[in-house]
Amino acid sequence: MSEVYLLWESYKTNELLPIGILRQIDERFSFQYLHTAKQAIKQGCFLPFPYVEDVLYFDTLPDFFEQRILKGEFNNRKFDLIKDNNKLNYLIYRDSVKNNDNFRIVSEEKYRKLF
Repeated sequence: MSEVYLLWESYKTNELLPIGILRQIDERFSFQYLHTAKQAIKQGCFLPFPYVEDVLYFDTLPDFFEQRILKGEFNNRKFDLIKDNNKLNYLIYRDSVKNNDNFRIVSEEKYRKLF
C-alpha cells in the first residue's frame, strides 16, 4: 500500500469529510490536503498540520499518524496483524479510530467505496 486517506466526521453534521492523502515514497512520507479540508476547518476540525496548498514532506511518519499505530508483539498476535515495514498497512486497521477524536484512516479502496 502506498497511500491512505485521512477522513473526519463533522461534530455538527455527522458528515464524513476527506481531509487529505498520506503517501509513502520509499522511506519518506508526504501529506496533501484535499479541498474539503477547508470545509472541515469551518466545522471545527483541528487539522494535524497547518493548512497549506502545497504537499508536505516528512522523513519519518508524522506523530499524528504514528501514535495511531498498534504496537507490540501482543497487539500483533491479538489482532492478527501481519508484521511488515509498511506502516500504512497498520494505519488502516479498524480505520485507526480513536475514542477521543473523529478521524479515520482508510485505504484507497475503502475511500472509493465511501465517496
